[in-house]
Amino acid sequence: MKRTILFTAIIFTMSLFCFAQEVEKIAVLEDVKYERYPGGGMGHFPLGIYFNEVNNLLVVQDPLPGTIVTINLETKAISKEEKPFLSEHAPLLLVLGNDYWGVYSDSIEYSINSTPYKYISDTNPGISFILKKDSGYIVYFLGGAIDSIGRIYSEEEAMAYLKQYDPEKYEQSKKKAAELSLYNDFIRNNVLIWGNTYYKEHNTLQQYDLQGYRYFSENYGSLGNVLGCYLNDDNIFYLKNLNLYSEIRKSGQDYSFSWYVGFGGNIYYYITGKEYTEVFRIRRTWGDPDFYAMAINGYTDDSYGKYVNKVLPTLSKAELRLLRNTIFAIYGVHFKSADLSKYFDKQVWYTDEGKSSGEITLPAHRQKLVEMIQKLEK
Repeated sequence: MKRTILFTAIIFTMSLFCFAQEVEKIAVLEDVKYERYPGGGMGHFPLGIYFNEVNNLLVVQDPLPGTIVTINLETKAISKEEKPFLSEHAPLLLVLGNDYWGVYSDSIEYSINSTPYKYISDTNPGISFILKKDSGYIVYFLGGAIDSIGRIYSEEEAMAYLKQYDPEKYEQSKKKAAELSLYNDFIRNNVLIWGNTYYKEHNTLQQYDLQGYRYFSENYGSLGNVLGCYLNDDNIFYLKNLNLYSEIRKSGQDYSFSWYVGFGGNIYYYITGKEYTEVFRIRRTWGDPDFYAMAINGYTDDSYGKYVNKVLPTLSKAELRLLRNTIFAIYGVHFKSADLSKYFDKQVWYTDEGKSSGEITLPAHRQKLVEMIQKLEK
């Protein structure tokens, strides 16, 4: 859906941590280009992109030769392999209606971790959030849910699983519904509220992260591509005119643009031109601190480091312990402490691989964050 809206300012909420949204160009792919379809039709390349946040790998599909290009952003090593893109799975990869071949405008295909692609039709509301279920996952959208084996849930069945999955959070949801004057609608399964987040109707060009922040991307004419973020009805930010950061867009040539949001809220997007592709990242610094995002981003001596320096002193000893262990949890470490095990077992991004923390060699940016946390824990 396209609209013409004039934004006159970048607006930020009064959240505790409010930093300017810094756009970083993290890669330039000289071999991945925008091209037209045979016969002169408009092209839309590359066909897919995702970022392996744990291992710092950028994975892109270059469609014409059918090549998967993988770039290690730490070592700058580039590898290429001819194979279908669907054999490579993001932690959460959405194929949205109107964006890709073979996907209807009112549908979504999705993959979580290494699960096969699933197809959801009649889902203009899009995906809201994801929980674990048995050995797989259950994906919620307005009007129901679908799990990893393809079972579709009615609104009543979906809400019943929420109550079973986390009774404490379900009670929190009821409280939030009452605050929003939606209590009767909530208990009748007419609205979707989970924790402190009210999931409102949206289209497939919008995504949620696991904390319930809603992201959108649209093209606003002279303003170019715009990214925005909301929590419930509260605006977190509008990031105007992403084209300003792109040499491709400044040149005025034809281009392709797409984006996605990682589990913790980091935003990744690319702009593809006739000669190369630019890849950008916006690291999560909005709203309440997200421990997964902080574990992924670690500590870097730049504007993000300033954010970390502001956040850490505000955390309790219990929160510092949880953040420190989140850094190891993203690598699949097994936790013997009952409280940590219970907490991480519910995280969609966590898989217990039976590892010990001693087996993990952290990259420098995450090791630095661990050391900073340990100093504050003493």
